[in-house]
Amino acid sequence: MSVLDRLGLPRLLWPALVAVAVLAPFALGGTQVLRLQQVIYLAVAILSLNLLTGWCGQISFGQCAYIGASAYATALLVQTSGWSYWAALPVAIVMGFVIGALTGLPALRISGIRLALASVSIAFVFPTIPVRFTEQTGGNAGFVVDALTPPPWLGISITAFNYWVLLTLAMLVFVLARNVMASRIGRAMIGVRDQQVAAQTVGVDVVTMKVAAFGFSGALCGLAGWMFVVAHTFVSPSDFMAVLSINLLVGMAVGGSATLVGPVFGALFLVFTPRVIADAGVNPLLTPLLFGVALILILLYLPRGVGGLLQDLARRPSKAPPHLQPEGESR
Repeated sequence: MSVLDRLGLPRLLWPALVAVAVLAPFALGGTQVLRLQQVIYLAVAILSLNLLTGWCGQISFGQCAYIGASAYATALLVQTSGWSYWAALPVAIVMGFVIGALTGLPALRISGIRLALASVSIAFVFPTIPVRFTEQTGGNAGFVVDALTPPPWLGISITAFNYWVLLTLAMLVFVLARNVMASRIGRAMIGVRDQQVAAQTVGVDVVTMKVAAFGFSGALCGLAGWMFVVAHTFVSPSDFMAVLSINLLVGMAVGGSATLVGPVFGALFLVFTPRVIADAGVNPLLTPLLFGVALILILLYLPRGVGGLLQDLARRPSKAPPHLQPEGESR
């Protein structure tokens, strides 16, 4: 029985949700579509952290550096070297993979809080790098990048075209992640997370698995960095501070660790919670406080996140029909 069946939802729900997502630009204004673009690349970034931490058990605060490096590479290739966005896409992904794998090497010797502290140093160092190369990167001011434009024969706006590009890539990535986690590689990653010694005993190459997890996580961050440039057509060091990594951890906690749908709910929380608070007319100075209160309430009442709640509902046994009694039998 599928998850949809166990939740009592129609089997056509997912195609309907995909159709709603695809048709969103026709019903929403440009600002709302831009926010949905932000949701998409944040969902991919949270998925990268979910793969590394949720499934493989490796703690990292370096996601902001992976995303930032790939975003700057994309921006420089497009704006300075005259590359197309499509030519820069594989470069961004490969760069994210290489940086992720290299920064994952400490995980071979350290773990837990020490690994987290090592990754924190990467998160704090990266924003200083563009500042040191102001002539190329614009320094603290950042620089504007030309937009990804649709072919003229499509006759659609740049905002709608970019949204559909990001949505298509994100859906492909989530399908790929689902297949990977259902494969031997996914089971090996879970084994490394839950019982490393036992995983080694059954033949799992723990060293390779850890480095690969960091590399694959970095590759997804590379894609998210490319998406960031497509969505914003601008990069600056302030976009990739350590707070970005913290926000991704928050998104993973809200959406649910080690779940596929969790990154989507986490990204929605990160993008729309501050907006809802602002639209309510609350003093902007209180926005971080109320955001924190909302986060605490979710963690208290949904400790496994929204994705974990859906999993629990799907696993709940269905209600058995009442037994029929023979006619004439007294109660």
